[in-house]
Amino acid sequence: MPLPTPNFRRLQWKLTLSYTLVTTAAILLIELAALVFAAILMQRAPLLPTLIVSSLKSGASPLADALAAQPPDQQRAERWLAEFVRYGTLTTNHGSLKMHIDPASITQAVVVDAQAHVVAAYPPAACGASLAACLPAEGEHLLARALAGESTPDRLAEQTEHGFLMAVPITQPTSGKVVGALFLRVTLPFTWAQAPKVFLLPVARSALVILLIAAVIGTVFGFLTARSLTHRLKRLATAADAWSQGDFSVLARDTSQDEIGDLARRLNQMASQLENLLHTRQELAAVEERNRLARELHDAVKQQVFAAGMQIAAARRHLPAHPEQAQQALAQAQRLTQLAQQELTALIRELRPAALKDQGLAAALRDALHRWQEQTGIQATLHLQGERRLPLAVEQTLFRIAQEALSNAAKHSQSTHVTLRVVWAADHVTLIVEDNGQGFDPARARGRGLGLSSMAERAAELGGHVHIHSAPGQGTRIEARLPLPPPAGAKSHPEPGDRSALG
Repeated sequence: MPLPTPNFRRLQWKLTLSYTLVTTAAILLIELAALVFAAILMQRAPLLPTLIVSSLKSGASPLADALAAQPPDQQRAERWLAEFVRYGTLTTNHGSLKMHIDPASITQAVVVDAQAHVVAAYPPAACGASLAACLPAEGEHLLARALAGESTPDRLAEQTEHGFLMAVPITQPTSGKVVGALFLRVTLPFTWAQAPKVFLLPVARSALVILLIAAVIGTVFGFLTARSLTHRLKRLATAADAWSQGDFSVLARDTSQDEIGDLARRLNQMASQLENLLHTRQELAAVEERNRLARELHDAVKQQVFAAGMQIAAARRHLPAHPEQAQQALAQAQRLTQLAQQELTALIRELRPAALKDQGLAAALRDALHRWQEQTGIQATLHLQGERRLPLAVEQTLFRIAQEALSNAAKHSQSTHVTLRVVWAADHVTLIVEDNGQGFDPARARGRGLGLSSMAERAAELGGHVHIHSAPGQGTRIEARLPLPPPAGAKSHPEPGDRSALG
């Protein structure tokens, strides 16, 4: 029974799932790597203050207008500072670029005019009217550089143990005149002990969205890729199924130049070689069968017909003078022709074996042994143990071996009783043909009898073997043992007891 052609659905979904998982993991790792890289960059001085100073210089034009007024517009400057401290976002002159500072990291902010007078401060009561009361010495130096028009960001910021100090010159956009300065004290965005909280939590929050997007992309891409692959494998499986049924006209069609395409071409080449091998074996089997038939006709029928002809010639000579001797010669000729007829009948039946596929080995052996017993007059007994159906090739081989063994027993053993036994086991089947005849020396007969070698060759084709136990005057026992494939699916049936079929 041919196996169903696999549809490779399991393989297709395994590939799809692997694409999905790889895509998801890759995106998450890229995001995490980007965040870690950004964290490393943000921890390096003077990169962070440089970015902040550059953004504040280009994004503080409302503050410049407040400081350019005479006197400086304190309320407007305080509103700008309050909004900046609250949101920490500045828009540059380009309009589309923004610089964001975490408001929680701003610990102090002071706005001064061109004369270094405090106009606005955060916290509001930090400085009062005295600038020196709230700024460290480093801060005063930075603020002085900013009011002097220093434009290099690296000279306007310094890193401390807990963060950065920076001063930003506030200039009028039209004239470029310095109208004041902004001093900031900013803590580090994070410490490395806080890295899991700062970076892993955002990744965890976005993991679900990333997973959904990656799942859709990976599933679609994986399904399409796996579908193409499984379709190609299915074509190979279809061709292999056809070859297993003996149809070598089906080819594994795959014109791709990758490994699967190369495998398809190799399989096609193998199928062609198998077809040639099967044809050769069939031709050899036919030649072997013709040789066997020629040997049988020569050893039995031809000799009997020749002897019958000699008896008829003798009868013709004795007929005029000795009618009684002529009658005896004719009777002997009649007996020889009957034997020749029986031999021919047996050969014809061997050429048309029992329908094993329909009735099974046990029934075929029962019928064959019954006919053999009628033809030879030798008593025969059949024993079956653990009977069940086997693959057709195994049953045909056992039937042919049994035929050959019975034929040899009828021609050479001079026995009066033959026992044929078949034992079905879980992993093998054994056929035993035993007679009580004159026996022979297997060592001296080896290589001389076509029937014995034929039985051994038939068993060897299925991985089995044939043992011959015999000695002059002790009968002959032929034992053939063939391996069996494990039963498909179900538990093995209990073996019934030994029973006799003929006797």
